[in-house]
Amino acid sequence: KLNSLFYYTGLVGGSVPVHDEVILSVEKLNEIYAFDEVNGILSCGSGCILQNLQEKVAAEWDHLVPIDLGSKGSCMIGGTVSTNAGGQYYFRFGSIHANLLGLEVVLPNGTILDLMNLNRKDN
Repeated sequence: KLNSLFYYTGLVGGSVPVHDEVILSVEKLNEIYAFDEVNGILSCGSGCILQNLQEKVAAEWDHLVPIDLGSKGSCMIGGTVSTNAGGQYYFRFGSIHANLLGLEVVLPNGTILDLMNLNRKDN
């Protein structure tokens, strides 16, 4: 079994290996791939620290990342997405899942699923 590690900020013990599990750290997947200023769409790696994303998006593009957590200095965006974390902007901007347009996922067998979608409404 493969288990991802998002900086040990979780409280449920998900990063503790049990029996024969393998822990995969995403700490080096911390790159911002693209930012669309017109639509406000950010593409980044799951290892990006939330506070670093907030600071870079505000400084370079004068936009706001619609999630703010008390652990923003240490939590990674991948863990935030996987737990659907809320924070102080939740009631104003909605959950992180409501703001998420897509994922690119690598399965344990190496298959890459490109589930990215740049359309805000896709029905």
